Amino acid sequence: MANLLNLPNEILIAILEILATVDLQSLIASQLTNRRLHALVQDAINKVQNLTSFNCDDGAVETRIHPLWRTNFKALFNTVDCFTMEEKRRMAYLSLNGDFTLPFRRLPWAKSGNKRKAYLRPEASWRDISLTFGRAPITHLDVVKSYSAPEGDSVDYYQVELPPSGMTMGLFYDVLLSQKATYRRETGSWELIVGRRLRSYDLLSEYECFIPDDRELVDWGEEARQAAVLYVRGGPVSRNATSDEDEDDDWIGSSQNKQRLLPWQGPIQNFIFTGYFNYM
Repeated sequence: MANLLNLPNEILIAILEILATVDLQSLIASQLTNRRLHALVQDAINKVQNLTSFNCDDGAVETRIHPLWRTNFKALFNTVDCFTMEEKRRMAYLSLNGDFTLPFRRLPWAKSGNKRKAYLRPEASWRDISLTFGRAPITHLDVVKSYSAPEGDSVDYYQVELPPSGMTMGLFYDVLLSQKATYRRETGSWELIVGRRLRSYDLLSEYECFIPDDRELVDWGEEARQAAVLYVRGGPVSRNATSDEDEDDDWIGSSQNKQRLLPWQGPIQNFIFTGYFNYM
């Protein structure tokens, strides 16, 4: 490492850019070496993200969630993955059933108090890195909510206002913990579907449910390559929630981001705009 640090910054950044594309976790860990390397790693990460943001016209390269996030935050992309094999065999329907923070509590780093504290620091590196690092960023996020109850079904829709650089892992984490993006204690499940974009709000309202593979309802392919849908399902819970209300706050990394969740932005009929709100 001492010999490596003798190299000029320009050469080190070039090396770190290569490392970023093959082993992002090692790159992030290398920041702990010293202040100089920390700054150079940040420069390398920013250069890779800027490059993929401005050179994302190659339709042959599929947008996908980075494997590191799939490993360290797996259950947050599909709540089905938070259940054990025994639970999957025993349960007829894999619902959170009121236990909203279960996917967070079962993240691989959540079991260790020290690791959990490190991950939830406001300045933690993962928060500012693209969800699709090294590939075209997600620049459009639809939140589709479907609530099923004995009295009838209903749907809600929001569009997250994303920065031009696209969605980061930290932004997605914060959206999941917002008050409006889910049903909180009445949340049954959620799934992030990359490469999908809602085509028609009118049809969604008519269906009163979300069908990811309905071509009239959803776009996919090239027109939705940098889009994603967060599909949230909820309903009345069959038991009292086991966690205290304050427990939810334990999972919030104190982000200062203030993204807005907007109503449908496309053509629409018979829709009354009720305003927008901050998700934090």
